Amino acid sequence: MARSSPAAVTAILTLAVVPWVLQLNGTGDLTAVMSWGLVNTNPWHALPLPSYLDATQGFSTLPQSLQVWPLGLGFYCGALLSAASGVVFEREDVRVTVGLLALSTITSVIVWWGLLGRGAAGTIPVGAIAAAMVGWWFYYPVLDSFGAPPISPQE
Repeated sequence: MARSSPAAVTAILTLAVVPWVLQLNGTGDLTAVMSWGLVNTNPWHALPLPSYLDATQGFSTLPQSLQVWPLGLGFYCGALLSAASGVVFEREDVRVTVGLLALSTITSVIVWWGLLGRGAAGTIPVGAIAAAMVGWWFYYPVLDSFGAPPISPQE
């Protein structure tokens, strides 16, 4: 696999609207931790990540699981840019794309695990499942080659 396909870029782009974590708060009340911020259904509103960080008492006061949230957004954006460069400029190292997507997935799991550890029952790690599916579906040949011995060039 030399580079990402347009379908892979579309799938990675679609992950921007998939919540990392769904938090069921009660009847008709749902909070979605997105890569880019929070969305709540009762009342309906969205809070971008920079606004959330401004509303807290400082980055250092956040639990460690939420301190990786901006880092995960950076990993996701890097994976998207890497895949898009493969389609637009035909220059990409798909191992970088897969690695950044995996790191983004790991950070979403850390956010989920942190919420779960603070007693937030009813949390569902939707983003980790979706990102893992995208990685497996579009980048399986790359994942299959990790750890394999190098192939000598053909003459």
